[in-house]
Amino acid sequence: MTLQHPAATTAGPMRPLLGTVSDLWPDSGGAALCRGGGGHEGGTEFLVVPSARAPRMLIPARPAAAAAASLRRYSAAISARETAQRLVLSAGLAARAGQTLLPDRVMVRPSSPGGAPGARDIGAYLGGILGQPVSVSLTIGPVRANRKPVLEAFDGRGRPLAFVKVGDSATAAEHVGREAEALRTLSRDQFATLAVPELISVGSWRDMTVLVMSVLPTGPQAGGERFRRLRSAALQELSAAFPAGRMPLEQTPFWAALRYGAQELGDSGLRAAFTDALDRTGRRFGAVPVNAGAWHGDCTPWNMAVRRGKLQLWDWERFELGVPVGLDAVHYALNTLVRVRGATTGTVLAGLRAGAPRFEEPGSADALLANAYLCSITLRYLRGAEGPGGDAIREKSLIMLQVLQSVAARPGGAVRG
Repeated sequence: MTLQHPAATTAGPMRPLLGTVSDLWPDSGGAALCRGGGGHEGGTEFLVVPSARAPRMLIPARPAAAAAASLRRYSAAISARETAQRLVLSAGLAARAGQTLLPDRVMVRPSSPGGAPGARDIGAYLGGILGQPVSVSLTIGPVRANRKPVLEAFDGRGRPLAFVKVGDSATAAEHVGREAEALRTLSRDQFATLAVPELISVGSWRDMTVLVMSVLPTGPQAGGERFRRLRSAALQELSAAFPAGRMPLEQTPFWAALRYGAQELGDSGLRAAFTDALDRTGRRFGAVPVNAGAWHGDCTPWNMAVRRGKLQLWDWERFELGVPVGLDAVHYALNTLVRVRGATTGTVLAGLRAGAPRFEEPGSADALLANAYLCSITLRYLRGAEGPGGDAIREKSLIMLQVLQSVAARPGGAVRG
């Protein structure tokens, strides 16, 4: 095994992952980027997927079954080509060809030569919760305000045991806590078309909030009309499971949260611009009755999969009650399009047309839905842009605000009853 120069272990694309490893294995002798196999006796070794030049995740080097299982995670956003690539790589890892297929490694060295892994690292903490020794995979996702470590825990035979989210910043901890509360709320209902992770544990570890939840086993995905019908039925069931009644838009908890959130924007210019658009929307639609229910809040292809006739849905940190029914469908359509075409005013408008086809017709129900959604998503991005890591979404937040201002200024009457 060849260890790289120390400077290489803290610079470049690997820096965020290596820093996260150091935080989660605080009693180790440090994390080193290396190439080849072998490792230090007693150390924890990860394979870098796909490489140190473009790292996406770290998977356990041992056992081989855990490395293979780490890649058998699928969502509705994964293409047939990527599915095939994952299947081939997973099969190679199961055959213990990891050193050849994924030569870049991260070694978490023991604190002393020949020493054992630290008793206070994240693996030991999770082992205590799950009642057995575990190995883990690790990803932290793209730079954003709520970026957080996400782990999958495996038993000694490489079988998935749990998914884990670590709130390692104030923003991330808030989101992790909200997701834990959402899972508690969702556990009260039995869904016919929806599969939701079960809450195993939420607690504090080294001043971080750690959420442990059950694994939703996924498989290669299929799209088409059947998937669209199932997705629609599942979202309708979710909303109907938490009915808040029929009431004017301006009396919903959703609208009250927008009003409150607007006042928390730190930039006075952006606060004034958003509040003006919100007021315009309120004057046009505030007195219109809506059916209020629940929404997932981040319903996208990469947060869902289909298995055994149910829509599996994860990442519940945006779950909210008392919102106009139908917002999830708009979010899904808009974000699917933005991911392919990029965030522009034209793409956002096209996404609104896809999710609420009649939104440009004065007096239509889709007009209310699209305007309400725009207010919500614009505030989300504006607030996120003001937080840590907000530079990554600042441009997108301004695009959303521009579209909201344009749509809110359009003439049109209230929704026809």
